Amino acid sequence: MTSPSLRPQQRLLVTGGRGRLAALIADHFRTPRFKVELYSRHGGDGFHPLNDLLEPSQVTAGDVILHLAWSTLPATSQQHPGSEEQYDLPLLKRLLATFGQRPAGEQPHFMFFSSGGAVYGNAPGRPSREDDPCHPLGHYGRAKLAAEALITQDASQHGLPATILRISNPYGYPVPPGRAQGIISHAIRAAAEGRTLPLWGDGSARKDFIYYTDFLSALDEVIGRRLTGTYNLAAGESHSISDILSMVEHHTETKLSRHAGPAPDWDVKDSRIANDRLVAATGWAPQVAINEGIRRSAAGFLNH
Repeated sequence: MTSPSLRPQQRLLVTGGRGRLAALIADHFRTPRFKVELYSRHGGDGFHPLNDLLEPSQVTAGDVILHLAWSTLPATSQQHPGSEEQYDLPLLKRLLATFGQRPAGEQPHFMFFSSGGAVYGNAPGRPSREDDPCHPLGHYGRAKLAAEALITQDASQHGLPATILRISNPYGYPVPPGRAQGIISHAIRAAAEGRTLPLWGDGSARKDFIYYTDFLSALDEVIGRRLTGTYNLAAGESHSISDILSMVEHHTETKLSRHAGPAPDWDVKDSRIANDRLVAATGWAPQVAINEGIRRSAAGFLNH
């Protein structure tokens, strides 16, 4: 039997490498089992240029492509409609064409990071499942859904081993202050710094939040099993923004100053996402409840 220490490392090739989520994934998987390579539109400073992945010789059958590269967030997508059609979807088409040319058995495992909340739209009175119709409300969700269709088509036509992960809202890791996403991180920062927290709407919107260690343990299972198909990666339970902020106030011992603005039309008001399919396929299950996750997040920020 080959010693684990002598086995060749499996390569994880992560696009969108300069993003915070990519960095989190890279830190988690940098172990003797894996070799992590980060790819960005512009190489340098330890990052490989994305165009390298378009060279057939650069990717082998044992590699896993984690495709996080995306030029927008939900808010910026509305501000710059058409960005995804100009940048993200053409890049995806080129990557799929490159990998699809390979013979069966010589293709990498392609994993696409989609958005559970954005592609489904508002829940149909229960948590959204993978086979439910999708009704995205904004440009971002529609573009992610278009990307999913391209991947599904390529997997069907060329046999590409592909996984689409419809991810809810990972939290518990640092988010840049100016990023228009990540209500839990922004609320903790506002509490710690005594700043007013701007909000969209009256706080009644419901979202699914998954603690980052649960997110990473799910990736462990998907990659280890070379799981293919479409899966929701979510906590499986949703909470109102008002409830989230109350938990932040409790764990920071600070009353938040809030400024409520109008809720954008594209913001999903009732996001509920079922995780049953992923649980059944892998045995994975979230371990960190929302109150405990916020406690850990607040403690990590305040003690940093």
